[in-house]
Amino acid sequence: MNKTNPRRRPATMADVEHAEKAAHTEAIGYAMTIFFTVLFDKHGATKDELQVFWNEVNELSDAVAKGYVSISDMRNVLNKEYDIKI
Repeated sequence: MNKTNPRRRPATMADVEHAEKAAHTEAIGYAMTIFFTVLFDKHGATKDELQVFWNEVNELSDAVAKGYVSISDMRNVLNKEYDIKI
């Protein structure tokens, strides 16, 4: 039988959860970068408007984290009222 590589370290559940959280954080950063670029380049948002937008996004994110608002509710509103499907 082949020997097991002594440097091989199996991933723990904590390792997997850490990697998943890092991937989510990176994906959110990508999405926000795209949103801000579109607001600035395509819609002429000013620096002050972008700052207000960022603060409002943070407030809504905090409300979601605290359980006051759900992502599914926001998606339903976007879909039904604005015909935006995410």
